[in-house]
Amino acid sequence: MNEKRAVEYCKKLVNVPYNKLNLANYKEKLAKLLKIKINFIESKSSGPIKLMSGQHKNAGIISTDYRTTRKRRVILIGKGILFDAGGYDIKPSGKYANMKIDMAGMASAFSVASQLVNENLAVYCPVSTNLVANSQILPGDEIKIGGKLVVVSNTDAEGRLILAEALTSVPQTSKDIIITVATLTGAVGYAIGEKATGVFTLNDDLYKRYKMSSDKAKELVWRLPLWEYLDKKYFRKKRIKNSVEDKPGPSLAALFLKQFVKYPDNWIHLDIAYSCWDKKKERATGQPVRSLINFINTVWK
Repeated sequence: MNEKRAVEYCKKLVNVPYNKLNLANYKEKLAKLLKIKINFIESKSSGPIKLMSGQHKNAGIISTDYRTTRKRRVILIGKGILFDAGGYDIKPSGKYANMKIDMAGMASAFSVASQLVNENLAVYCPVSTNLVANSQILPGDEIKIGGKLVVVSNTDAEGRLILAEALTSVPQTSKDIIITVATLTGAVGYAIGEKATGVFTLNDDLYKRYKMSSDKAKELVWRLPLWEYLDKKYFRKKRIKNSVEDKPGPSLAALFLKQFVKYPDNWIHLDIAYSCWDKKKERATGQPVRSLINFINTVWK
């Protein structure tokens, strides 16, 4: 296991511009760089992964599944929006240049997997784009995901939609640890600063172990709340919105994802919207790869 190599893989992938890493070639480029087998799972034509990409044949869920005799798996689910223009809720001018980094969750997950081939680790990453020209998702559309009817109140809150679809598609047991990792909200940087990863979990022990793993990696993390009152107010319904107008944006995004996690007590969500990218250097940081490797290595000790 080479931790340094995993970080370099992640940086290399996140730094690549969209014209060189896109829906036409990403599977082959990941397999070649990481030297691992990548499986492709066709997603539903009515789900957000396909709808966002205009039904592109390569939009779907990519996976690599390492199985051993251990009963407990770690399942990494990384957001793979290869470029995010915001869809029909288009981003303001000047906000586009770094939107190639919206696949940093996917890059992190697969870079970790490339160096933990002997562990009981599964990676499932939804991959799509969020452009305007080919998007089949409009503000106000209703999409069925799992047991929920989701109203698309903001097409630029797309990451939580494709992660929700992946979460409902991935086989899970009550013993598995689920980790979602995503450049999910710009608001996380305002909450905890640009160098830190926001961590959400209902499980105090999992947070303690993740915090220790991040301290060892010298990567900043901070736990943010999953307030029950917000969960009740917005999400404990059969018909929910993907974005609501309330102040705690990172918590609301995480609570949206929570609705699609089969065993939420075994779930950790990492919001890396700022920590994955060094704004001053305009280069990827490789976060949270080291923290994830350290954490995963504690699961079976």
